[in-house]
Amino acid sequence: LNYYRELEKETDLHIINYAKPFNYSEAINLGVHHSNHELILLLNDDMQVASPGWLSELSRWAMLPEIGVVGAKLIRKNHVIQHMGIIMGLVGFVGHIYLNAPEHYHGLWGSSDWYRNVIAITGACQMMRREVFDRVGGYNTDYRIAFGDIDFCRRIFELGFRNMVTPFARLYHYEGQ
Repeated sequence: LNYYRELEKETDLHIINYAKPFNYSEAINLGVHHSNHELILLLNDDMQVASPGWLSELSRWAMLPEIGVVGAKLIRKNHVIQHMGIIMGLVGFVGHIYLNAPEHYHGLWGSSDWYRNVIAITGACQMMRREVFDRVGGYNTDYRIAFGDIDFCRRIFELGFRNMVTPFARLYHYEGQ
């Protein structure tokens, strides 16, 4: 919290206090409500940039009218894939394609270095236009910890938007470390 206070003094950053029992979806909606930009980036605090143009890469796709949510390729510290999109029906429900595969894997779904349309993007890194976020009413707060990101993307997909992941926006995801 001290670090956040220092950042707030030194930058344009604004910290929004959330003093309730944890609800990831509600916290996301609160943050978006307090922002005023055309593009929204949801980004976990356990990330490290792995490709210099990652933000431009996400932005250029998010601005296209047919795109709902765009996400990055997320890599674990041991250089295996954590996220390259979420599909339905994998392992009986939903799952991450290429999970734990080497970073430049080529297999059943082709190359992990290709752009890819998917049903959902992990909430650890999502970018979308505000109009898309508002159109579906944000995250459903009934999903307090998990699956809010999947529900959010599914509702956007059902409106006819494409959700996609780009391998050219790469981030290390330390998953809570």
